[in-house]
Amino acid sequence: MERSEQLVTNFKHVSGINKEKHFPAANGSGVAILDFDGDGLLDLYFLTACPLPVAVTTSSPRNSAQRRRPDGTHEEIGPMAGLDLAAFCQGVTVGDVNNDGFSDVLIVALGGNHLYSNQGDGTFRDVSVECGIVDRHWGASAAFLDYDEDGSLDFYVANYGLWSMESNLFCGDPERNIRLFCRPTYITPDVHSLYRNRGDGTFEWATERAGIARSDGRGQGVVAADLNGDGHVDLYVANDMSPHFLFLGRGDGTFKDFTILSGAAYDADGKALAGMGVDATDLDGDGLPELFATHFAHEYNTLYHNLGEGFFEDIASLSGLGPDSLPDVGWGTMLVDLDNDGLPDALVVNGHVDDNLAEMGRAEPYRQKAKVWRNRGGLRFEDVSDRAGDYFTSAHVSRGAAFGDLDDDGRLDVVVCNLDEAPAVLMNHSNRDAGWVRFRLIGRRSNRDAIGSVVELQSEALHVWRAVKGGGSYESAHDLRVLIGVGQATRVDQVTITWPQGAKTNLANLDLQQTYSLVEPTDAETK
Repeated sequence: MERSEQLVTNFKHVSGINKEKHFPAANGSGVAILDFDGDGLLDLYFLTACPLPVAVTTSSPRNSAQRRRPDGTHEEIGPMAGLDLAAFCQGVTVGDVNNDGFSDVLIVALGGNHLYSNQGDGTFRDVSVECGIVDRHWGASAAFLDYDEDGSLDFYVANYGLWSMESNLFCGDPERNIRLFCRPTYITPDVHSLYRNRGDGTFEWATERAGIARSDGRGQGVVAADLNGDGHVDLYVANDMSPHFLFLGRGDGTFKDFTILSGAAYDADGKALAGMGVDATDLDGDGLPELFATHFAHEYNTLYHNLGEGFFEDIASLSGLGPDSLPDVGWGTMLVDLDNDGLPDALVVNGHVDDNLAEMGRAEPYRQKAKVWRNRGGLRFEDVSDRAGDYFTSAHVSRGAAFGDLDDDGRLDVVVCNLDEAPAVLMNHSNRDAGWVRFRLIGRRSNRDAIGSVVELQSEALHVWRAVKGGGSYESAHDLRVLIGVGQATRVDQVTITWPQGAKTNLANLDLQQTYSLVEPTDAETK
């Protein structure tokens, strides 16, 4: 993968980090990959934070909306589109909340949520107040999902904790006046937010009613997908030095809290880790997604093998993903097929939180290299970072990361948000000869984005399952289209799409190197 400097116009992230080491500034911001205007080209939306306390002026750092031109370059349209928000922005997720065919944007920030409604003409309108989603929580990441299966997208926000300028403690060495970011345990965790879409343009707080009102998790990453194969969407949440949550959806607007029983709340030794990014993808072809979470230095990134019925086992040490990650502070992540051989690979972007550890006698670099592991099959991975491209041989302070096929060549590209520097757009130049198919799913009875759908594909000896997920990675939003690599196979024998409300679409003998737009069948069409 090669970094393409010319694709993105001038944008530089602002973290707000200063000598006071305000805790939220360490977390950085994310990026969304979406099509703003429905022209079929993927655009980019970069978030930024700002110095604290937040004081909006004409010179404040602002989020950047970058529209893709036909020649592959991008132009800044934030002010024109109404997306140039100035706030302490951290996470972003994308979904069609009113089922009108245009992607809306949800931003979570220190001090509240912001929902921007896509007007269908390339512009957006802030509808946060009229939708009823304004609160004072500190959100890190968010995910759209339809947890009550009414066809309208709801959303979950992983809130971090209770923090204020006045509560920002001095941590480090006061005698030498060397200040570090405090440990997460200095922050009281906050209850996370679940907002139910009423279907009339408004949302209601539903955390308690849904049975997930835990207040012991400093929320960081979240992914929404069917994890136990019962046809209902579940939630997995990475928390910072507190157990990772697993909520199993019942399909009736409530969840079963399976956190402690799951085997995915802690590492193999029963220790709560400093979780950041998260993803869920089937790695062994049994239709049940594995879980992956990134963590702080001297811990390791965990890979949880799905045993079925909501139970998981940490196999990171056996997989090859765990030991290689010990020196790094991991953030944005993805389990995606980067070389189109049909096996999802793993990518993690890294970066420490403190830039002055040497003053404390600690040889831990602030800038760290991103890593990529190739899936060798059998739940085994090989670190191939040293031959993945120039970006992986240089060090950065990275946070959010998202994937999408930016140039529509059938290979997934990656966009990375770096702290206090320009983002990285990594164009995928891997195996051009490998076969692939792509699916754009359009819900009718289900939500328009078909979040919660599952695509099962058989191609000669290959049998893969991919889901349209909500959330994933860290603070970021991926392209929702499903791209499946089939390696050297010459055909796709069979595809079964299971839509969120249970309808199925069956296809056979598909041509490769094609994108298929599919509409969910009605009741009459499935009989």
